[in-house]
Amino acid sequence: MCENTRVFRNVPLKNYTTFRIGGNAERLLETDDWQTLMQEQDGALVIGCGSNLLVGDGGVKGTVIRFCSNACEPQILSQSEKDTVVYISGAAKLSLLSRYAADSGLSGLEWAARIPGTVGGAVKMNAGAHGSDVKSRIVYADVSDKKRLIRLNAEELKLGYRTSDFDGIAVGAAFRLFRSGVQAVQKETERLGRLRDKAQPKGSSAGSVYKAADGVPAYKYVAAAGLSGFRIGGAKVSEKHANFIINEGGATARDVLELMEKIESEVYCKFGVKLEREVRTVGEF
Repeated sequence: MCENTRVFRNVPLKNYTTFRIGGNAERLLETDDWQTLMQEQDGALVIGCGSNLLVGDGGVKGTVIRFCSNACEPQILSQSEKDTVVYISGAAKLSLLSRYAADSGLSGLEWAARIPGTVGGAVKMNAGAHGSDVKSRIVYADVSDKKRLIRLNAEELKLGYRTSDFDGIAVGAAFRLFRSGVQAVQKETERLGRLRDKAQPKGSSAGSVYKAADGVPAYKYVAAAGLSGFRIGGAKVSEKHANFIINEGGATARDVLELMEKIESEVYCKFGVKLEREVRTVGEF
C-alpha cells in the first residue's frame, strides 16, 4: 500500500460525514493514491469528504474507502493566451482547486470556493452553484472502473443536472480555465463565497437535500408545505433554507430518513411534485 494510506477497524463514520451521523465502518481505508483505490475498490463503498451522504445507524459492512486529501497539487497541462488546462487528483478538495485558480488568476471555478467535497465527487454529481457547474469547465476525467483506468471526455461523462452517467470513480480530472487578473478572480470568488454563507444555514448538514424540480428550487416547495422548522428527533428542517436538514445534536440516520420521507410525502400531496434527493443514503438503517 501507498505510504499515504491508512487502515482502521470498526470506525464511527459519523466522524467522516458533514452530517455527523452514521454507524461504524467494519473496515475504513483512507488514501489519496488512485492505484490503491483501484486495488481495493471492488466491492467497497467509496466516499470522499462525506458531504451529500447519510450513513445508516447500523453502519457499513465490509470496506469503506475514503478517497480524500488536503495535499494534492494541481498540475498545468497546457497554457495559451486565453486559457489554461489544469489537472488535479479526484481525492483533492474542490475548494482547494478553486483557491488555486483564484490565486493564479484563472477564471471559471469562482462558484466552487466553499463547496465541500472532493473533485471526484464533484465530477460524479456534476456539482454546481450560481449558474455554473463542473460540466461547463471539465475537459476529461480519468475513471477507475473495475480495476481499469479509462479516460472519458466531457461528452462521454454524460453530465446532467447534479448527475452523471458513467461507471466508476473519477480519480483525476482536467479543467479548462480562462486567464484573467488575480485580483478580479479573487474578488469574484469571495463575493460568491459570501453569498453562499449568507444563504445557507450553519450547523451539521449534508448541504442541499433535494434537486430543483422542473427549474423550481426545492426549498420553495418545502417551505410552502409549511415544513420550515419541522423536526423529527434531533433532525430539523432549517428555517433559513428549507432545503437543508440540520443535525441539531444527537440526530440519528433514522430521524433524517423519516424527515425526508415526511417532506417528500407532504410536497407530493400538496403540489403533485416528486422531489429527487441529492443526498445519498448508504449502509444499514
